[in-house]
Order: sequence, then structure tokens, then C-alpha cells
Amino acid sequence: MKEIQDVLNQISELNDKMKIIEEEIKVQTEILKELFSKFSLSMKESQNYLLTGIQTAPVSKSYLVTFRGIEVLGEETVPIPTFIDNVMRFANYPKRRIEVLKELAIHLDGIRSMIATEDGLLDS
Repeated sequence: MKEIQDVLNQISELNDKMKIIEEEIKVQTEILKELFSKFSLSMKESQNYLLTGIQTAPVSKSYLVTFRGIEVLGEETVPIPTFIDNVMRFANYPKRRIEVLKELAIHLDGIRSMIATEDGLLDS
């Protein structure tokens, strides 16, 4: 039946769009990894930034961005790319991944402001 074929074609198109969205999520994730790493390296030893609302597992922890990477009290420092990969893996469906990317970008702007303010370079 033509109606069934039309539905199957539309579903196939949706699947193709999802693949494009997933690829764009991967691209933005890589960009955020690079930027977080760059800003982390720019931080002074005395600086840290709390990543509120970010999770890598069902149990919430306090994650601090420092000049060393991501720190959790009582645990080893995690490299930023590994941390972001874990965050994105935990956000296991596209809509949540996009929300997490947005949250990370907002935090990144906060880190940038913190570094610039302390260095007297704030240029908004």
C-alpha cells in the first residue's frame, strides 16, 4: 500500500535527521572539550570552578574545574576530555545531550569570566 510506503519513507527521513543531529552533537562536544581544556590550562593554581548540575552517573558529585582538569574530593583528577565523554555518555538520548552541551557552554562562559576578572581582562 502506498500509505504504508509513505510512512516508511518518512520514518527513514527521521532516522537520517537523527544521524545528522548526532553528528552535530559529536562536533560540538569536541569543541567544548578543546575549550574546557584551554581554559583549564589558563587557570591559576588558586582558581577553581564548580560545575553545578553536571553528572557522569546517577549519584551526584561536586566537580571542580581546576588547572589540573576535573577534580572530585577524594578521587583522582580526571582529564577534561574523559570527563566530558562520561557526561555525554550519561546523557543517553539526543535531547538530553543537547541540554548538557548548553549547560557546559554556560559553565564555560563562567570560567572565562572568572579567569578574565581575576586577570583584569574582562571584555564581555
